[in-house]
Order: sequence, then structure tokens, then C-alpha cells
Amino acid sequence: MALRKISDLKPVFTGANVTEWQSPAGMRYRYERDRCAVGQEMGPGMEAYDWHVLSHNDLTHAKRKVFELINLDEF
Repeated sequence: MALRKISDLKPVFTGANVTEWQSPAGMRYRYERDRCAVGQEMGPGMEAYDWHVLSHNDLTHAKRKVFELINLDEF
């Protein structure tokens, strides 16, 4: 089941400089403001990430990238 809209993407953790989401398939995605990047978990529970640098360092662009990664990679 693909996500139909960005508003379906709800964070599972929000900190000062970090926001994490979990896809319907169970993969975690992490935005770190200090890195200006979104990390895609390499495997469930591994806590190792493949990082994707953002063109703009803000939460809106991070959510768009996570939404794109979930729909491209998992569905």
C-alpha cells in the first residue's frame, strides 16, 4: 500500500534536530537538520542509514524526500 499524500506521513519521533518516520513496510527514515540530509535505514532495526542530501534544509523538503523514497523503494 503506497502512501497517497504527504499528510499520511506521520513522525514516530521528533527531537530538536531530528525527525523520524516509519513506513508502512517498517523501514525507518530519519531527517537530521545538522546533516541537511534524510537517511533511509539499510535494514529493519539496523540503525545504519543511506543518506540523501537535501537541496533545502527544512522539514518540508525532508518530508517530500521521505515520501518519495517510500513510494519509489517500497511500492
